[in-house]
Amino acid sequence: MDPEPAQTVEVVRSGGRPGEQLARLLDRADNGERAARQLAEVHFALMHYCGLQSCRHTKGPPRRLDRRTFRHSFLLPDGTVRVLWELEHNTGAEGGLRHAVFTDREDLAVAEWEVDAAFGVSTGRAELPPELGAFGSTNGHRAAGPTALDAEREAVDELLSPGKEAFRRAYTEGNSPEHAWRLLRRATNANAPGEDILLRLHAAIAHDISIVTRRSATIGGRPVSWSLYEHAFLLLDGSELSLWEIDHTRTPDGHPVCEVYPSRDAALDTAVRRIESGG
Repeated sequence: MDPEPAQTVEVVRSGGRPGEQLARLLDRADNGERAARQLAEVHFALMHYCGLQSCRHTKGPPRRLDRRTFRHSFLLPDGTVRVLWELEHNTGAEGGLRHAVFTDREDLAVAEWEVDAAFGVSTGRAELPPELGAFGSTNGHRAAGPTALDAEREAVDELLSPGKEAFRRAYTEGNSPEHAWRLLRRATNANAPGEDILLRLHAAIAHDISIVTRRSATIGGRPVSWSLYEHAFLLLDGSELSLWEIDHTRTPDGHPVCEVYPSRDAALDTAVRRIESGG
């Protein structure tokens, strides 16, 4: 079995002068020297903000894999905002943490798909429309019509499609019937799984919780985020039953809520079509 990669110190992505943040970003990025040639004006930025845009995690096998994408926004003296993306992952053969910086959204999408191949998904490139930004937006504005939403939905769906190792997991959690009851009790959606599912989960002997993906963006002038979790239950007969939890902040007051669905597709439909698009 491959050893777990050594724990690394969390990168500090806030505080200090914007120019210093840019310098540190370029210094840790494998392609930082090449990217620096396009970013001379960013050294004079007045403000800097960094937020997590998306992430993927798996406990393995063969080992824990992580991928995070950060969005860096720099306010320039002329009032414009320059956006950079930082890709951080440990999917290489050596297991160490790697960084890359991107100035182009399409280049980032290609790099994310290449990294995500290590999670057991297709290695094909994402065919995203060129006008699509985060959450199907065009420079911060919603892309009109169903075509953009459908493309974004298909991209997320393909990104999360299970690979050969999808059902090989270690069930480490106990007291599973109570966990199922608590999960369904806090669900706020009217179409959450009902008593029939809860009755089946009375026979659960163990469970495992894993985060599938997390995304965030600014929608309607305020930050909105959602996370997708899989709660996998092992039943007495050796079969598995999964519930899919969406935690999101697309609420009137911005407070997080929990919704639970019986399938991954139903959860993603809520995340992409209602939370992200406001449909």
